[in-house]
Amino acid sequence: MKMITTCISKVKKVSALLLLAAVLPTASAGCAGPAWQGWSGFASYDGMLYLGSMSGEVIALNVLARSEESDFPAEGEWRVTAVKAPIPSGGMCGPMGCAPVAPPVIIYTTPAVTDDLVYVATYAGDDGKVMAINRLAPGYDEEGNPSWKKRGEWVYPQAQNKFIGAVVGSPVVAGDTVYVGSSDGKVYALDAVYGEERWEFDTGGKIWTSPVVKDGVVYVSNYNHKFFALDSVDGSPIWEVELPAAVASSPAIAGGNLVFGTFDNHFYAVSTDNGKTKWTFSGGNWFWATPVVRDNVIYAGCLDGKVYALEAGHGGKLWEFSADSPIISAPVLLNGFLVVASKSGELYILETGSGDSIKTISIGASVMAPLYGEDNMVYVHARNRCVYGVDIQKGEKVWEFCYSEIE
Repeated sequence: MKMITTCISKVKKVSALLLLAAVLPTASAGCAGPAWQGWSGFASYDGMLYLGSMSGEVIALNVLARSEESDFPAEGEWRVTAVKAPIPSGGMCGPMGCAPVAPPVIIYTTPAVTDDLVYVATYAGDDGKVMAINRLAPGYDEEGNPSWKKRGEWVYPQAQNKFIGAVVGSPVVAGDTVYVGSSDGKVYALDAVYGEERWEFDTGGKIWTSPVVKDGVVYVSNYNHKFFALDSVDGSPIWEVELPAAVASSPAIAGGNLVFGTFDNHFYAVSTDNGKTKWTFSGGNWFWATPVVRDNVIYAGCLDGKVYALEAGHGGKLWEFSADSPIISAPVLLNGFLVVASKSGELYILETGSGDSIKTISIGASVMAPLYGEDNMVYVHARNRCVYGVDIQKGEKVWEFCYSEIE
């Protein structure tokens, strides 16, 4: 994670909010060049993968067609341009004067998918939109505007000149509602079919993580060190706690606890009932990746280059595994194995009980996006704008698709 680590080393004493405010836009559009544009993971439905590209598009991939190296688009495949950002005053300046330039539309979010719709949110400067796309037959034009003729296909806010804050955390669908947190500090609850706002709640600080919803409660954090539990029906607060540091990772639920990493290099478990801290675990750097949980064990990737297996009840370390570089990508559990990607692009297949490495597969490109696993396959969205299908039983890459080559 060379670029981010270099930036961080120069500003260790600044707050996590100021640091991330600098890192995210820079990583996506500036000092690392055009390749640094988001790190969307995958959603899957009926043999299709849905992801946000690093070119500001939403793409549907047919897994069978990709494995057969069919021309794109094959059956069910498509790509949709995300809603464009407004053109600010001033713009880009040069020797001939200034020209208005809209900020690039970036997709950090992993899509959410239902029977009919794919949901994604955008990051464009300070602004964002939430989009619902018809899963089978998108009706959006080249500017990212929906046709409005397909039931359920919508953009929020609907007016072209209205936006919410830029969105980094992924939308979550629970029942008939989409929940999304925004850098304007608000949590939005939207009707999943028509996109109408049901409620919003202002947390008072930027939100750059994904909410989690369980048993009628929405849990969300902000960069003012706050964690909130909200009623999913009306957004009314159930509890609020302040932590010693801002939350770095999106949370997961382990039994009756929320588990997540913070910017003070700790991993926390707090009660879903009242937000009280149950235990903490100290790592060698931030826990940025969203943890995964199974059978009372939490698997947490860390920027110190290690993945930790922690006992969910009290936080005791069961084992740790050292990768070759920082772990930013959320790992995945599949067929009794834990699959972990390092930032450098090494894919490790680990025994869940011991952390022993079974196989290492080199992707050949940097990986920051969350992994996705299904059947025997793990899917990787790499920084070279390629998607890889990896068969963990064979221990090898079996196909790749580089969407930058689509004409």
